[in-house]
Amino acid sequence: MKDLIHNAVEICEKGNLRLHKISCNNSEVMLSLPESERATITQTDLEPCQKSFSPEKVLGIQWCIESDTFCFKLTLKDHPLTRRGILATVASIYDPLGLISPLVLVGKMILQRMCQDRSDWDDPLPDDLRPDWECWNAELLKLSEIKIPRCFIPDGLGQAVSVQLHHFSDASLSGYGQCSYVRLKTTDERVHCALVMAKARVAPLMPVTIPRLELQAATISAKVSKVLETEMGYKDMSHHFWMDSKVVLGYIKNDTKRLKIFVANRVQRIREVSQPTQWKYVPTTDNPADYATRGLTADEIAKSNWLTGPKFLWETEASPQTADIDLEIPPDDVEVKPTVVHIVQQMKFTSFTERMSRFSSYSKAVTAVAVIVECSLKKREKLFSKIQVRNLAETNLIRVIQQETFEDSIQNLQKRYTSSHRDDPLKNLDPFLDENGLLRVGGRLKRSAFLYGVKHPILLPKRNHFSTLVESHYHGRIGHQGRSMTINEIRNHGCWIVGCRSTVSSLIQNCVTCKKLRGRRVSQKMANLPEDRTEPSPPFTHCGLDCFGQFIVKEGRKELKRYGLIFTCLASRAVHIEDLDYMSTDSFINALRCLIAIRGKVLMIRCDQGTNFVGASHELKENLNKLNIDSIARKLLSQNCEFLFNTPSSSHMGGVWERQIRTIRNVSDGILIQNGTQLNTSALHTFLFETMAIINSRPLTVDDLEDPNGPLPLSPNNILTMKSGIVTPPPPGDFVREDIYARKRSPISGQSVLDKVGKRIFVQSSVKENLARYQRKYQSW
Repeated sequence: MKDLIHNAVEICEKGNLRLHKISCNNSEVMLSLPESERATITQTDLEPCQKSFSPEKVLGIQWCIESDTFCFKLTLKDHPLTRRGILATVASIYDPLGLISPLVLVGKMILQRMCQDRSDWDDPLPDDLRPDWECWNAELLKLSEIKIPRCFIPDGLGQAVSVQLHHFSDASLSGYGQCSYVRLKTTDERVHCALVMAKARVAPLMPVTIPRLELQAATISAKVSKVLETEMGYKDMSHHFWMDSKVVLGYIKNDTKRLKIFVANRVQRIREVSQPTQWKYVPTTDNPADYATRGLTADEIAKSNWLTGPKFLWETEASPQTADIDLEIPPDDVEVKPTVVHIVQQMKFTSFTERMSRFSSYSKAVTAVAVIVECSLKKREKLFSKIQVRNLAETNLIRVIQQETFEDSIQNLQKRYTSSHRDDPLKNLDPFLDENGLLRVGGRLKRSAFLYGVKHPILLPKRNHFSTLVESHYHGRIGHQGRSMTINEIRNHGCWIVGCRSTVSSLIQNCVTCKKLRGRRVSQKMANLPEDRTEPSPPFTHCGLDCFGQFIVKEGRKELKRYGLIFTCLASRAVHIEDLDYMSTDSFINALRCLIAIRGKVLMIRCDQGTNFVGASHELKENLNKLNIDSIARKLLSQNCEFLFNTPSSSHMGGVWERQIRTIRNVSDGILIQNGTQLNTSALHTFLFETMAIINSRPLTVDDLEDPNGPLPLSPNNILTMKSGIVTPPPPGDFVREDIYARKRSPISGQSVLDKVGKRIFVQSSVKENLARYQRKYQSW
């Protein structure tokens, strides 16, 4: 020990480090050190008979030098009795080896109960938990009475010849944990056990089965064993794992059944560290890990076998008294995956045509038959090329299909040799059998120079799967063209399908590729119109609402943004337009109040969601999202007006009022071109009202517009004003585009920029000349 300390001091001096405040439980070692390098002690007389040292802190744990034991002298701070304060108190206990983990577990359980009750961080401790918390605080003060030997090997034990680590694990509804003990055995059969490391955790709030918690505890035991094997440094140290759950032991020793993911992953981790033979059963009464799942007081820790291990470890042979146990997993265990039995049923085909229904293309069917033909030819030791084998396969395939579908016709031809029977449905085709036994179409082209397959095509049955494969094959070869081109391609390749025109039409109708290329678009069937659009009502009793803009107006040298608000009557299709100075909730409510003041009582207003305004600019959408819709709805509700929203992402539901925005833009463009595009706030207000008057003068129907004897068309203004004709102010006439920077402007010559055009259009005009022309036009009118 002296050499070790002196060597450590010399090594630190080489790095200009001073190693001092050294403490040791051996007085001879302490006397060999200079007094300046020693730690503070209670007595200066260090004679062996009079030594008395004060406890020293070692990584937060009190070390009593005199007795060479660890102890816990906790000084608790005065934390408030809240969830935050309780967490601070529990976390302040430093116990890295888990020597007092059963006692700490009780504090964690109290904290978990507060979390389960959803207590806030600064909520006071509930009255039902206060007694438990006060008792636990009192137990913390009693920890100073517990003495834990620092050394695993006590004095006088002798040389250990056998070192074993025994790991115990257990779980309950309150928590789960494990504890590891070192068992030393000397040459004279003396045994000593001591607690090395332990862990205790509360059970999760989510319901978990006991076997899963037991498996979690076993996984922790496996991890701790790997840590201790690295840190303790004993050679030939054996590991033994104990638990009282037969179910989990069955999982670990299982080699046949498939387990669910949660169990399988943890069993795999356990097997990576240990062998299944190392895991053994121990009764619950002999399992000290049970203390780590339920908790202990300070007195119970001192009196129980928590620090020394179970009784059977102190015996010469560490083996608990247990009867033979069955570790087989029952077949109905919830963690066992159900066995899926795949039954392979042999397909039995009654005909070759039915067997052909298993193929999805003509090429695959011919290739399959070609393989069979090639195998039979190899047995005959005949050499054929790939093309010859394929042609032979097509011939055999078609011959079998014809023999099954045209059996009667072939028998008649074989009997009569030259022509078919008069009752044969193929008699009009003048069929005959060729040298390969194939049924072909006859006719009068035998002496022509055409190819044999074109003069006498092979007959194929109607509504047959093989015929459908042939049609699909040649339809794909011509790029999915129409019926005539497909039939022509089939005939050119020597095939005659009975009723080919109808079957090809059906094929094209069901062809997915043809539908993608030339299919008609499927339109959505619209729902029924709401009642407020079909029942007659006074103007603007039921209306739709939308925003449009933005407009740039000029006030002095400032450019300001303005927006438009359109109301469309759902019954008369009349429109009412208001301008908004700001896109705010108050400005929006004021516009609604103007509508009600001018047009009368409104019972219902329909509107799109703010993000679905068709034609609205990005900036307008952002402003609409900032509106306080609840405030607007409450304001309207106070006036007995209901504010309804369309379904989100369904802007087509507001087509009645969305369509009027384009009409407003078209009318505004014409007015601005005639009167100038430099607008101020007053001019914008005037133009919007003129636009409203023009739109409300549009005819609602065009059926009688060209009938000289028909009635005048009905317009929304006829309903609103009970007058006919377009209501507009005197025409402004032509304006001279000069003096763009004139300070005075008439209400008609202002400035605006419509975001639909995307450009600012400045039109020069002379204010004096414009006024003079306006007066002359007004007098003549």
